[in-house]
Amino acid sequence: MKFLLFPLGNFGEKYEHTRHNAGRFVYNKLKEKKLLSEFLDNKENILEVFVPKTFMNESGESLKDYIKNKNIEKENVIIIYDDKDLEIGEIRIARDRGDGGHNGIKNIIENLVTKDFYRIRVGIAPAGTGKNGLVPPHGDIVQKYVLGNLTEEEKNILSSEEVLNKVTNFIFKIINEK
Repeated sequence: MKFLLFPLGNFGEKYEHTRHNAGRFVYNKLKEKKLLSEFLDNKENILEVFVPKTFMNESGESLKDYIKNKNIEKENVIIIYDDKDLEIGEIRIARDRGDGGHNGIKNIIENLVTKDFYRIRVGIAPAGTGKNGLVPPHGDIVQKYVLGNLTEEEKNILSSEEVLNKVTNFIFKIINEK
């Protein structure tokens, strides 16, 4: 059985360090530290990675074409992406749910014509969100917030051993449970 890891983000240097590219940022740290080598560097080729050269909100079509050409089942797609409703560094796993207001996920659901795929959600909301009445960004400020560059503190949180281990463990869990 083959799985596809799809780190969602916007293509190009301009967007490389934005909060909206948190999924790709975390994936690059996993790659740099060789935390997925068990699955990427084996004879069975259990896990593939596809990083499209598209904008996030148009990534569904490239994903659809890729899995069709590689004969990967839609339900074996693992998308790692930013979630503005989770505090920075919080990691959650989900499957078979709506887009949660995320246009990249919405485009993927539309193109795959299913919600039945795995999601690893990487929190990008300000530290303290959900505590003391602090709420994640909503409304008109969302675009400015998610397209803003990660601060050094946010980069340190997203590249921390705790965050990378959580993401790695979720990927291992998905692959080993199937």
